Amino acid sequence: MRVKSALFRFRSVAAGLFAGVTFSSAAFAEDAEGVCRRIGFEGKRYVSCSIDVRLSDIRVVWRGDASAPFGSIAGFLGKLKPAEKSHLLFAMNAGMYEPDLRPVGLLIEHGREQAPLNVRKDFGNFYWKPNGVFFVADGKVGILETSLFQKTRPAAEHATQSGPMLVRNGTIDGNVRASSSSKNIRNGVGVRDDSTAIFVISEDAVSFAEFARLFHDALSCPNALYLDGTISRLYAPSLGRMDQEGVVGPIVAAFSRAPLAPAK
Repeated sequence: MRVKSALFRFRSVAAGLFAGVTFSSAAFAEDAEGVCRRIGFEGKRYVSCSIDVRLSDIRVVWRGDASAPFGSIAGFLGKLKPAEKSHLLFAMNAGMYEPDLRPVGLLIEHGREQAPLNVRKDFGNFYWKPNGVFFVADGKVGILETSLFQKTRPAAEHATQSGPMLVRNGTIDGNVRASSSSKNIRNGVGVRDDSTAIFVISEDAVSFAEFARLFHDALSCPNALYLDGTISRLYAPSLGRMDQEGVVGPIVAAFSRAPLAPAK
């Protein structure tokens, strides 16, 4: 979501694995060797990409070594070396941005702070407390509420700040649980354990409450962070989904450390 002003800045595997979740076996077959799959939950469709950081690298990017931001997933892909692109598992928008594409909150790219932690009070989704930070540090992934991140300040190699937190310490916040009227295409990230991050984009318009229940009830993520809506994009070549156009600010991408199998 581009922030225009202060007022505007607001998928069968074994039966019973996830209560209430239905999986498309056809979609799973498409990506049997990959990380992304189509899932269903409470009648809504999603794409979920589960990344094990023991096997793959997660990067949060915005502008790389250039002075100008990538501006779109296509812009990011265009800067990748052929070897990098051959290892790319997925890419997704990773947070809210100002009109000039600057991240609204913290962004750390390859250990360099590109934008500072934002602890201001204001209107909009980003400022809906508690907001939080998704980060990669010391070969592990995490999501921390903003004030706790500020206090502990992990030595993050990659990080993006957004809001609200959909699930925190195993609990869906009451305000999120009650937020059922506003529905949109949304994307976010959940952390199941310190090795596993699950990135999700909805294929149907969903509320914050529905999105939070997906992470909490279906994906078993004790912490989950909303990234954005409306502008949400996903590049997942193994599923034949290649959203590249549309303006985005921060981007999150995952790269396999082993060469990917040729597409069938």
